[in-house]
Amino acid sequence: MFFFKKKNEKLTNSTLKILSGYNYRYRNIGKESEKTIIKYANYFNFDYEIDKRNSFERHFYWLKIKMLINNLESGNHKFYLWLDADTFVCRYENILNHVDKSKHIFIHNQFFKSKHKTKIPNVNYLTWGPNVGVILVRNTKWSLNFFKNVWNKKKYLTHHWPDNAAFMDELGYKAEISKLSDNNPSKKVLNKFFFLSGLWNSMPNKNFINPKNNEISNFYFNPIIIHLAGIRRRDRINFIKKHKNIFL
Repeated sequence: MFFFKKKNEKLTNSTLKILSGYNYRYRNIGKESEKTIIKYANYFNFDYEIDKRNSFERHFYWLKIKMLINNLESGNHKFYLWLDADTFVCRYENILNHVDKSKHIFIHNQFFKSKHKTKIPNVNYLTWGPNVGVILVRNTKWSLNFFKNVWNKKKYLTHHWPDNAAFMDELGYKAEISKLSDNNPSKKVLNKFFFLSGLWNSMPNKNFINPKNNEISNFYFNPIIIHLAGIRRRDRINFIKKHKNIFL
């Protein structure tokens, strides 16, 4: 069984539609995210669709790819904005006012402390790679084909970053799923992309409450969207309880 929550059809806006989804395991987090999504959507009169199905043909992370493909195939909106169920909107900023609308896919490129080790003590590699928790997509044939290609990368079905790894592969930022030298996206593909400021996908460290934490920070001051990526569920819930006042 699954449920959809959609905006009243009488108020539909063909400019942008927000997509999100969560299952019963993420309901305590997802329902808080949903509140901020609906406030944000209503403020700008954007449409939204939140899928609450409890079963899916793949790992639930792949739902975003399927929802984007379905909407790009049959939808009438100019743009689609996917927001993970552990993202929380904090400010009323129209994302369309902060991007080059001639591009096709809009995403934040984050820093990774690389899994690849250097030969020098106390020196680590940092690599770039996209995070798919927040994705803005222009409704184009190129975008549709890109996400179909991501969906078809079945070798990542059991990867610990399933959908994200497939996206990284298709874009060409492959250092953390392959070799360092594979972080080499083609100019042809890069020209279709716009990289969002980290304000749109501000991520606290996984162990943000640990004073000895030495992870790379991808958190931005005064964020528009906070994304609790990779954090244990109980720590996400504690973060929400402690910092709920900064969400919409």
